[in-house]
Amino acid sequence: MKDRTSICNRDFEYDSLLQACSRTPKSFPWSERHLQCAWFSPELRPKELKTSAGERVVVEKPGRWNLEKGPDFLNAVLRVGTERRRISGDIEVHIHPADWQNHGHASDPAYARVIAHVTYFPALLPARELPAGAVQIALKSHLDRNPFFSFESIDVTAFPHAAAQAVTPCRAALAGREPEIIASLLAEAGRYRIENKSERMASAAERAGGEQVLYEEVMSALGYKHNRLPFRQLAARVPLEALREESGLNREAAYALLAGAAGLMPPSTKATWDDETRRYVRGLWNHWWKMQAKWSDVVMPPDAWRLSNVRPPNHPRRRLMAAAVLFTNRRALGEQIAALPAAEPRLWLEGIMAVIQPPADAYWRRRFAIGGKVAPKEAILVGEQRAAAIISNVIVPFALGPLGKILPLAEIFSLLPPEEDNTVIRQAALNLLGRDFNPALYRNGLLQQGLIQIFQDFCLSDRSNCAGCGLVKMIRKQMN
Repeated sequence: MKDRTSICNRDFEYDSLLQACSRTPKSFPWSERHLQCAWFSPELRPKELKTSAGERVVVEKPGRWNLEKGPDFLNAVLRVGTERRRISGDIEVHIHPADWQNHGHASDPAYARVIAHVTYFPALLPARELPAGAVQIALKSHLDRNPFFSFESIDVTAFPHAAAQAVTPCRAALAGREPEIIASLLAEAGRYRIENKSERMASAAERAGGEQVLYEEVMSALGYKHNRLPFRQLAARVPLEALREESGLNREAAYALLAGAAGLMPPSTKATWDDETRRYVRGLWNHWWKMQAKWSDVVMPPDAWRLSNVRPPNHPRRRLMAAAVLFTNRRALGEQIAALPAAEPRLWLEGIMAVIQPPADAYWRRRFAIGGKVAPKEAILVGEQRAAAIISNVIVPFALGPLGKILPLAEIFSLLPPEEDNTVIRQAALNLLGRDFNPALYRNGLLQQGLIQIFQDFCLSDRSNCAGCGLVKMIRKQMN
């Protein structure tokens, strides 16, 4: 009888499960869904594209996202070559060029209208394998040239996906199972997700330095759902070392630099503002006007930000103050993490929660917006559930990656605080557990990470209405 006292008892081997389902968990740590989003979105798709033969490609229409069987995008229009010849038809997206052959598309008439095989990794398939006239486009080198692009920032749930069945096969496979068994599946998927993040962060730290990588990841997390990408872009435009040096570790100066470079500095004072707000904004401009000329080339356009329908605590102007406080401490954030008592996970988590929930300065302590009403009670800059999300998605992977696995894994995983439920977590729980499930089943940060990983690996990429999902088969195999 296996010990069921820990959620990390490893009944499931998630890495093996992915490989058995023909996933590529190591060479490309993202899903094919992420690559589809990069092709479909004009904000993410590289402006300059070339075929594997070196011909320039202009995307007039990326195609209609196909939620049924067949090519990923239908009725796309491309202009190719110096003569800008117009070709129209379907688009198929894969991670590896060989996936075209591995998936049997060459002999499938549903793919006869494919005009472009879009992949992440470069390679050249024999022309006879593809429909006549189809071009091959590899995105890796084009994406690598954009310092502001990150797969991490893509919200895959913002793009179309098929609705799940009323009763999914995975739910049927888990029906009647002990809660510990379900927790074990989610825990292993969550462990896989966090450890993969730690590997990516360690690799990025070798190129950019650990503190810069941590800065970019925290900035992205501060952007929450709607502003993750612009926050990450801002972190690339104003690197951490420059922020600390330019501001002299002064919070107000750091905020002025971040808000100015973000294009979010108030252009002038308003007559309706109170005296405190006018003094505060004048103080910001006293800093920014000295920096403005130096940083004018990196200022972001205002439309880069989602400002409407954003809850006041999540507004970018307020989140930038949180960034200014977090990254102007005398000790860099990574150093603060490393100094906490890693051998005592509970104390470590309490310490890191205090670090990433810093008190606001005098102006922001009772305000959610510049010129906004003074709130009756003080409000912290980073709420408890947002802090929990930063711990699971950024701090713990950083401690396991760039900091060299300073944490005892099983203990820290079991103690991860839950973040706020989001669309992905709720949908994955519905798919796996049904409408009448007890939310307490996943009230742990690791289990929530597991739900997100399963949703991205299986639910988002499934277009068979669950009939062809490999997760069910592997669940049954590993449970028996």
